[in-house]
Amino acid sequence: MRKKIICLIVLTLVLTSVIGAFISQKGNVQAATSFDVYGYVEGVVTSSGLNVRSGPSVNYKVVHVLYKGQKVKVLGKLGNWYVIHDPSTDYVGAVSANYMTINWPKTTPKPTPAPTPTPTPAPDIPPAEQPGTTPSDISAEEQQLLDLVNKARAEAGVGALKFDMELMKVARLKAKDMVDNNYFSHQSPTYGSPFDMMKQFNISFRTAGENIAGNRTVEGAFKAWMNSEGHRRNILNGSFNYVGFGIVPSNTYGKILVQMFIGR
Repeated sequence: MRKKIICLIVLTLVLTSVIGAFISQKGNVQAATSFDVYGYVEGVVTSSGLNVRSGPSVNYKVVHVLYKGQKVKVLGKLGNWYVIHDPSTDYVGAVSANYMTINWPKTTPKPTPAPTPTPTPAPDIPPAEQPGTTPSDISAEEQQLLDLVNKARAEAGVGALKFDMELMKVARLKAKDMVDNNYFSHQSPTYGSPFDMMKQFNISFRTAGENIAGNRTVEGAFKAWMNSEGHRRNILNGSFNYVGFGIVPSNTYGKILVQMFIGR
């Protein structure tokens, strides 16, 4: 139990330090952030010596050293860095993903049950044709943004994203919070990091990311995102399958836009 508590505390510190370090680019788009949650899988060191740092870059100090063949627990991945826990020493930190392999747990397929015969139902009156699948409380601008995102994903050979209405609520709250509290950052003074905020609202995910922008138009914000490597990577990330958008008027930027992505 103590080790789990230590892991959670240090992982939170690692994420907070990274997200808080992102800076505004040209005043209207900020660096994207994405964290893949692995849970507690096994990682094996492949280099003769591997530095464990206090954060996910070479700018952070070395707190521990691992050696070839050593096995540790991997909590997740941030960029090209794994967040790890060494059970033998209780050290938690970040290591370069280039020098570690992951032993993913094997899953045993469940046997397929024999089909159960079912009686043929009596003919029924066909239901009335339903309207489109877009939820009724999606705004025109939110739908416009989803269309732009899915068009880009289709061109890249990636599956389309779908709205998650609970995630929509979170993204809208984040955009409103940015306007109300006059800040432009992934780190909210009210809700914390995007991942903290999702968990506060019981959003489950295996992988997650966030893009934010300030722009006069939805199309302008989308073009700015697509011209930024980190934001483009989030938009075209094949591990994401659900999205939530928040678009709120802003006196400073015209609009504040928030994209929250999750993969399940």
